[in-house]
Amino acid sequence: MDNYLLTDEIVFQSKPDAVPYNYRISYKIAQVCMIIFKSSKGRAGCSLIKLHIISNALNKKEYMIDLLDYVNNRIDYIVVRFDPVVNRAIKYAIADELVIQQKKGTFKLTEKGEKLVDMVEKENILVRERSSLNKLGTKLTNAKINQLRSLWRCKNVEN
Repeated sequence: MDNYLLTDEIVFQSKPDAVPYNYRISYKIAQVCMIIFKSSKGRAGCSLIKLHIISNALNKKEYMIDLLDYVNNRIDYIVVRFDPVVNRAIKYAIADELVIQQKKGTFKLTEKGEKLVDMVEKENILVRERSSLNKLGTKLTNAKINQLRSLWRCKNVEN
């Protein structure tokens, strides 16, 4: 049997081609856990938008440079991209009890998730991602995210 149904939304299917590392679910789950751990003050948790912004920046060096410039007030905005793989990784992380979603909607690591981050920190893996997250730290604040969100509002302009 090719398909194993875990929930209504998670289905495993064999694919004929190799999946690039940055789309492998195990990589994305580890990435999400690292983002939550490194970018949350007091381990309060991360919003979905914050996870998407940082995950996207970790995928491409140019985007990380832009994000660092934005949080350090060298540029006024960045382009925000939403990746469905991040959403899927969050679902898996919740199912594997690495992450919980809090009542206010933010995502927080569980004890099991913190142990995963500790294991990643001790190994020579995700080195580039860890370095970038250390540079970024907690500089992507809710205020900076809200500033970006305010740019998303459309204004009606008559031609």
